[in-house]
Amino acid sequence: MEKVKKYNYEWKTADEAIAHLHEKRDFESWGIDTLAGLCGTDEESYRKADTLWQRLRAAFNKEAEHYDPETNYSKLGSVGDKARREVLRSAWWDLLNGDELGDYSQLTTIIEVLHNGEQLETGVILFGS
Repeated sequence: MEKVKKYNYEWKTADEAIAHLHEKRDFESWGIDTLAGLCGTDEESYRKADTLWQRLRAAFNKEAEHYDPETNYSKLGSVGDKARREVLRSAWWDLLNGDELGDYSQLTTIIEVLHNGEQLETGVILFGS
């Protein structure tokens, strides 16, 4: 049986992800596969997803300054504790103008495969539908 390395959020840029498109990894919530198998091989999509990810990361970290899970108010659609929040795909896509970059399904899938469960500066980010 082939031993597959767990993906540990080590690919920080689009170029790093693209360099590993065909490398099998165990992705959080996605299982064992390659990026190519889960998200395709269109390099431009990875670059656009990275641009959107940088926006989301910044918004997620900024939101933490005033986030209160009791108010149920979050432009990102966050739910959960400040240290471990799930963001609502359609909410953050709209807030961050994802339509200007490309296809909703393609770009959100790339971001979710690469970053679901990642520890950011202000907490763990999780993705909900």
